[in-house]
Amino acid sequence: MMRRDRVFLAVTLTAIFSADLYFILLPKLRSRGRGQGRHCSCSPDNVTLSTQGALATPWLSNQTSEPPLAGTTVDPTDGGSKLERLFAHPLYNIETPALWPEERLLQEEQLMEYYRKKVSRWERHMKYYSEAAAATNITVTQHEVNFDPNASWLKFQLGISRYALYSRDDPAIPKLLQDMQHMTVINADYTQDEKALKGNCDCTQVVKPSGHHLKLTLKMSNFGKAMFKPMRQQRDEETPENFFYFVDFQRHNAEIAAFHLDRILDFRRVPPVAGRLVNVTGEIFQVTYSEDLRSVFFISPANNTCFFAKCLYMCKTEYAVCGGPDLLEGSMAAYLPSLSIAPRIAIPNPWIRSYTFTGREE
Repeated sequence: MMRRDRVFLAVTLTAIFSADLYFILLPKLRSRGRGQGRHCSCSPDNVTLSTQGALATPWLSNQTSEPPLAGTTVDPTDGGSKLERLFAHPLYNIETPALWPEERLLQEEQLMEYYRKKVSRWERHMKYYSEAAAATNITVTQHEVNFDPNASWLKFQLGISRYALYSRDDPAIPKLLQDMQHMTVINADYTQDEKALKGNCDCTQVVKPSGHHLKLTLKMSNFGKAMFKPMRQQRDEETPENFFYFVDFQRHNAEIAAFHLDRILDFRRVPPVAGRLVNVTGEIFQVTYSEDLRSVFFISPANNTCFFAKCLYMCKTEYAVCGGPDLLEGSMAAYLPSLSIAPRIAIPNPWIRSYTFTGREE
């Protein structure tokens, strides 16, 4: 009996050692061998906040490589990022059935007509505003805008279906992420829910006016819109135990992490989110046409440009966000189509937090 137990133990240990060698040690040795002789990827494109004089040093969150575009393949053994190798797995490349028109949220003709009306309305407003600004000596930076029927945000919105916000191999998503990181900002304003909280907009166009995080709507030169959520805390800063939860930490990189995690889990139900360094003066203050937003800008004692929100919660100078002195990191989340052209059912979040002492969300 003892001899049989020893044989079983020896076989078990041998199997464990073989599995460890095959699945852990050999892949590490192969990757180390491939990595020898390669140069450092510290190129000027790898922007860090330390080189830009901003508030933190970590790498901007959306610098991870994107999944392969439609019609291309990635060899899992040729190096590359972990995300590239993950999305090259066959499970992420299963062909999905073609969608019927009724399974899509929007039709192309409908969205293009809405787009043309937006461009026409913008040009008309800019003409009136320029005349008024000239009469009152108000200086607002005006950028060139363009009507682009192939804009990445249009392709993204046209790809929304009843099953997911985008397909696994949608080439518009990497382009949209790049556009949100680099495209010129032509306008900045408060988001619709913050306007609704102040009674300055039609609340029927908002799912539910709520939230206490400072966020802005930034409009790009091709009329794409993104929600900008600025960085408040350093990434390694932990929330104190006795912190009043109404004033919880606002982590912009949680938005970016949620987008990537959603892609990895293959739900594809979180709008695309990218990290961006925004010039608070040049890309917000100088391009906004909102007097409410202009009125909350100030220069801090450290000579940094700061601003705060006007809402029901945390809307004081004590809760302002500041550039360093002008650059501010934040997340850029792509907007979904307007409810006016894409009506849809809103399902309340069953885990929504409360902002009242009664324990109920109002």
